[in-house]
Amino acid sequence: MMNVQSHIDRRLYSDNIPRPEEKLKNFYLEDHNIQYLMRRYLPEHMHDWAHQELTRFGERVAGPIDERAAYTDREGKPVLKKYNRLGEDISEIWKNEGYKQTAREVYGDGIVSYLYHAPEELGEKVPYLYSYLMGYLLSESEPGFYCPVTLTMSCAYLVDRYADPELKQRYLPGLTTTDGEKVYEGATWLTERQGGSDVGANLTVARYDEQAGVYRLTGEKFFASNAGAMVATVLARVNDKPGTKGLGLFLVPWIKPNGERNSIYVRRLKDKLGVNAVPSAEVILEEAEGYLIGEAEKGFKYMAEALNISRICNAVASVGILRRAFAEALYYTTHRQAFGQPVIRYSMVKEMLVDMLVDLEVTTGAIFQMINYFDQVVTSQDASREEQVMARLLIPLLKYRAGEVAVKGCHTSIELHGGNGYIEEYVTPRLLRDAQVTTVWEGTSNILALDLLRVIQKERGHEVFFQVVQEELELLSHSASQPFKPVIQNALSDIQTVLQKLNSLDYDRLTYKLKPLANLMIDVYLLLQIVKEAEDQAGNEGSLRKFIVAELFKDKAFGTPRKRNLCTEYHLDLDHFEALVHYGKVSRLD
Repeated sequence: MMNVQSHIDRRLYSDNIPRPEEKLKNFYLEDHNIQYLMRRYLPEHMHDWAHQELTRFGERVAGPIDERAAYTDREGKPVLKKYNRLGEDISEIWKNEGYKQTAREVYGDGIVSYLYHAPEELGEKVPYLYSYLMGYLLSESEPGFYCPVTLTMSCAYLVDRYADPELKQRYLPGLTTTDGEKVYEGATWLTERQGGSDVGANLTVARYDEQAGVYRLTGEKFFASNAGAMVATVLARVNDKPGTKGLGLFLVPWIKPNGERNSIYVRRLKDKLGVNAVPSAEVILEEAEGYLIGEAEKGFKYMAEALNISRICNAVASVGILRRAFAEALYYTTHRQAFGQPVIRYSMVKEMLVDMLVDLEVTTGAIFQMINYFDQVVTSQDASREEQVMARLLIPLLKYRAGEVAVKGCHTSIELHGGNGYIEEYVTPRLLRDAQVTTVWEGTSNILALDLLRVIQKERGHEVFFQVVQEELELLSHSASQPFKPVIQNALSDIQTVLQKLNSLDYDRLTYKLKPLANLMIDVYLLLQIVKEAEDQAGNEGSLRKFIVAELFKDKAFGTPRKRNLCTEYHLDLDHFEALVHYGKVSRLD
């Protein structure tokens, strides 16, 4: 009689389930598009150094960091130790050793530090774009830990820009060190139960203690991400002015300079759907010692600047998660057989994979173009108004879109895995759970749409958008680019028509149209950017592959859904499938 288990163990019974040890070994080297974007946007003299560093980091996130992330998600979640054996409230948050090792390695690789201190081999500080390249790779394994990294980046930015010299000297070195044992992780605590996204409703108050020369903060932060971090930047009310005008920004340390624990108490950790690595908590401040950052009545303005950093991180995490979901689906369908052949040979599977790829490639490229604008704004003293407004406009728009396509792509990846994709031993359930938070963190779609309205009304952002798009359209010179121009022009006319009607609408109807308007503006920008990439790749590499991606996105975003794939007689996704998913060279367009 056959021993079934023995045959399974020796791989004699069936060997049709793809084996995990044969998967991707380096998230950077096996992602040709992110290598392309690195070369496109980083200064040329940084290319060799960045390639070497990202190659090393890509291997690390695909290996040990990924293994630790799986453990943290399932068995090693943060745990609150509320009291010690004497019954004293110590609000200590336990993190597993693997998570702490990941933190040491990632901070040690300069994801925050190199923004402030030049790596020895390079001799100069890096732009934010390099840190975001690292964040993209990290998010393929551990977007839950990328949240603390994000908050540390935001805290460092606020302290560096607006803190007084004494405060900066005390805390900035810890926030920006590569020494994983000495790093001061950061947190930004805004949200309160009565306000949520309505930060102006916050009730936490800050009272100046003249005798001690510090502020005392009292209140509750209902969603305090990275609770237990050494440095938290906190909004608190400094006067009786209503709304955000009465909010100041404070640095609140977990441990005070004298070595005593601050009066910060964790009520409980949130039991979340995903991103289990980051301890999110309900935090009580009871006369907690805090230090004013900048001018007392500009707290919300300062925090809004840091929010841009976090929103970009959120968008980067979204496409990082989507990249992993695509890579997993591509690997699985390549090695899984059904009905006598690999699943990937079926046209419906090819269509789903390419649909994921188009969302991934188009959105990722636009995000890194947006980051390029952001770098000009935060690192240059002479950034143009055009650059400032485009960064301000694009950050909420692309954060919105990236979260949507990440959730959709993770769902598709699970479906392409079949039943195995729903099993927690695979990474796909975690990817979907982690992706879902990207549509919530740093502003939901409704909040982001309202942000678009503010940019339009206060900064005439739509006028800058039209100007930039028109100028870049005129620069498109490749023959394959020309069919895209009327599509973009027609969409711009539609946007202008909508904008002309907005002022005549009451508030309810005006806001009702904001998300459709945002989506149309995003589609225009994404199509323009992928065509620009296509021209660049055609000129520098002699490949027309990205023109195919652009055509597929054009049909997806601007075509007629009912006619798509029913009436067409050509199928670019099927005809060029191998070149699309494996980033092959395309010499001619049929």
